[in-house]
Amino acid sequence: MKNVVIHQIVTYIFTEEQLRAYWEGQASVLPFDELTPKQYMELAEDMLEHSSSSQLKQHVLGGGWRTEEDARGKVIAEDESRETIHVEIVDTDAAAEPSRRMLIDRVREIACPHCSFTFYVRDAIGESGDWTCPSCANGFHGAPSPTL
Repeated sequence: MKNVVIHQIVTYIFTEEQLRAYWEGQASVLPFDELTPKQYMELAEDMLEHSSSSQLKQHVLGGGWRTEEDARGKVIAEDESRETIHVEIVDTDAAAEPSRRMLIDRVREIACPHCSFTFYVRDAIGESGDWTCPSCANGFHGAPSPTL
């Protein structure tokens, strides 16, 4: 058997209205407006876990429904306790913090100077390194972007 495994960084955006509707469907006695940031993030993760592939399409950043604007704003809470997932609550009515670009914890973004391809390396140690671009196969020495 030959399996294909694709590792990809995907950003899902759950709007307040979508989460409110999902919460109301849970028939909880706690009002939605009284959720703590932790409960709010857990609700979004539960919604992610219980959504079908077709339902998830409306939450994927860049998938036609959600744009970069939906992810910009002031980060008011975040959970970076796990290696493979990073969760944030973003207030899109507040100004975004300058130069804050979080994709996933402990991953460095590296841009190839030869072909401008961007790739990600987990647990890159040091401020610079010797890299080989997975797109054009050229080697280079350089500093990665800050940890994402």
